[in-house]
Amino acid sequence: MKYFHKDEQANITTTTVTLRVQILKDKSSQSLGLPFKELLPTSAIEQALAELKIKYKQRLFDPVVTLWAFLSQVLDTDKTCHNAVSKIIAHLVEEEVEIPSTYTSAYCQARSRLPEKLLEKLFNYSAQNLEQKVTQEHLWCGRNVKVIDGSTVSMPDTAENQQSLPSA
Repeated sequence: MKYFHKDEQANITTTTVTLRVQILKDKSSQSLGLPFKELLPTSAIEQALAELKIKYKQRLFDPVVTLWAFLSQVLDTDKTCHNAVSKIIAHLVEEEVEIPSTYTSAYCQARSRLPEKLLEKLFNYSAQNLEQKVTQEHLWCGRNVKVIDGSTVSMPDTAENQQSLPSA
């Protein structure tokens, strides 16, 4: 049995995670249809829509298909709306549904209607789902890793802190 120094273990774990992310991106970009339908099932999206009381019309570009296409578009090397619509068309061929026009306008409009709170809820769902599947050996340096969106974090300076540092 080989023992690793903590730094070596961290490098191995980081490399492994990086490779897995790259594999997911490659698989997504090489997929003909919408690969996220396997990773983020319809039932999870519909449950989030119901919990958030989001109403939508039954359209070709409903929130489910639009979300799958958007996630594929973000990860794909070809980030064009045309490529996203091509993936939707490939998905619809699999589903044996009438094929829409290749124009991107309807998809772009549908994508702009995706509520941010839906994306946030599904992100939390995915994170919790993944966390439940993590075993001790897959932890980073034996620790859970938390993802934080620091775009809204505020850390105002305190009077006590200001007094402990010399002023410039």
